[in-house]
Amino acid sequence: MPKIKIYICCMLVMSIVKIGVGQQTVEKDPIVNVLKDIRYAAKTDSSRNDISCDRLLDLYLPTNVSETEKLPVYMFIHGGGFSGGDKDQTAIFCNKLALNGVAVLSINYLLYLKLNKIKGASCSANMSKGLPASGKFHSGLHHAIEVASEDATLALKWIKDNASKYNFNLKKVIVSGGSAGAMTALYTGLCKKSKDPEILAIVNLWGGLENNEQIINTKIPVLTFHGDKDALISVDYAYSLHKFLENNGNKSSKLVIMEGVGHAAYTYITNNKVDEILSFLKKAYKK
Repeated sequence: MPKIKIYICCMLVMSIVKIGVGQQTVEKDPIVNVLKDIRYAAKTDSSRNDISCDRLLDLYLPTNVSETEKLPVYMFIHGGGFSGGDKDQTAIFCNKLALNGVAVLSINYLLYLKLNKIKGASCSANMSKGLPASGKFHSGLHHAIEVASEDATLALKWIKDNASKYNFNLKKVIVSGGSAGAMTALYTGLCKKSKDPEILAIVNLWGGLENNEQIINTKIPVLTFHGDKDALISVDYAYSLHKFLENNGNKSSKLVIMEGVGHAAYTYITNNKVDEILSFLKKAYKK
């Protein structure tokens, strides 16, 4: 093979982006500084030395901004049904947001259903068929959400404590997640008393709440993306949440139903919806 062809092949291999089921990896981008495995809260015995259950975060910092510019903060919580997943799995998405001048945190948290095998407690068992008639999830799933939310709250505290160090804008803190992570983001932002820093808005990727009556923060803008072919978390959750917020005077929220799209469509979101997310956030910043 001629040398020029070898060079081209090597470059192609080096530039390949690996995308698995719910997994994204990305080569280092010179415009984004990625700081890996920052501890945001003390390690607990509950994690059983499983790094995917430990309180660690990856921080994506844009370098194409001035040193004095305060950065909006986008905290992302990965999915995996509270029994799997890792903060690395949405690296391309986080990197792309950071390229647009946003400080992005991707957090690991205690995966209660990974460490405690409970029959009937999975997200799919509780959410694939639509909203629960009783308005309640299996107690195991309910507890898994609460445990994850406790860690998300600790990550928010870390944001506040490190605002000066990383030039975070505490008036522009967004919480987001996919699937179980979105459930955690929604529960943390909508169903618990206001945090410090306050959550300005939520970006919900195919998540849902146990029932909407637990919502106490009805005015927080929520941008929801949900595929109408989602076989794991019914799209009924997206419709129900959006209708509830609208009925309670929330006119800043937005629902996007993705036709023909299933669950965990991270690549689709990364390739097609980042500009829409950024536009939504800019509107939230002005409030």
